[in-house]
Amino acid sequence: MTTMHLAFQNAETINRLVEQGEFLLKSFHEEHRRNPAGVETEFARGELIGWRSTLHTLYRDYAEDIVNRVVARTSLTIPGGEVPCGTTHAD
Repeated sequence: MTTMHLAFQNAETINRLVEQGEFLLKSFHEEHRRNPAGVETEFARGELIGWRSTLHTLYRDYAEDIVNRVVARTSLTIPGGEVPCGTTHAD
């Protein structure tokens, strides 16, 4: 059912969101490798969390399908500070 829902979305948009997520996740891990406690690492973490939060705003229950695609393609883990389930967003 989840994949079916995303299939109805614009494939180009979904692919672009996956590419963006890959870039952000790789950037975070590169900065974390250089300096785990550095300002740039925390900035990269914030960018990734913002991306994920936006996915939850747009795709709600299906957002994690996009996140899972990114994780599968990069074989990297998502850092702590993830968007909790049931997060509400201001309109």
